[in-house]
Amino acid sequence: MKMMNNWGREDKDQLIVPLPTDLSQVANKLCETALEDAKAQMHPLLRNTELHRLGQRLEFVKAFKLALEHRVAQWLALRQPDVQAVFRFEESWMESRNSWDGSIHLLVKVPHLSDAIQVIGNALDKSLVKYLRQLGWPRFQKRQTVLEVQQVTIDELRHGISYGAMFCAVYSVPVKVWPQKRH
Repeated sequence: MKMMNNWGREDKDQLIVPLPTDLSQVANKLCETALEDAKAQMHPLLRNTELHRLGQRLEFVKAFKLALEHRVAQWLALRQPDVQAVFRFEESWMESRNSWDGSIHLLVKVPHLSDAIQVIGNALDKSLVKYLRQLGWPRFQKRQTVLEVQQVTIDELRHGISYGAMFCAVYSVPVKVWPQKRH
């Protein structure tokens, strides 16, 4: 049985899967795999282009963002079995239309709020920032944070409150990134 604190959140010390001592290897793997996923979507003649040049191409940046969202969502779900689904969302509807500011916003559907998910998200964020700054892309150079992980419960979804209200939005409805539908 899981230990709950006063607010119905799972206690931090009740991490289901222990965190690796160094998340930089995890962040590196997630980013490198996302870069490869994004390159695979490019025209074959562009796949071997230098990374700093690809970072200037809007279609590559969008593909990288989507791939990184998927990879991070999948990793979070594997770390915490209570995760039922992961959605991406934009802070504003204009953000998704024009360009990417370098941030990733994920909404994790869980049966109850969990401190463990916040701890994992914050730790992974720090490691992602370090890796992404190494790419040399201007969008990451001044960022203090890249990954925002919020939680939404079934009750919040049912009643349209808190982050559950986002699913009733007109312009920026969250989009499921994990689990993906099978074709």
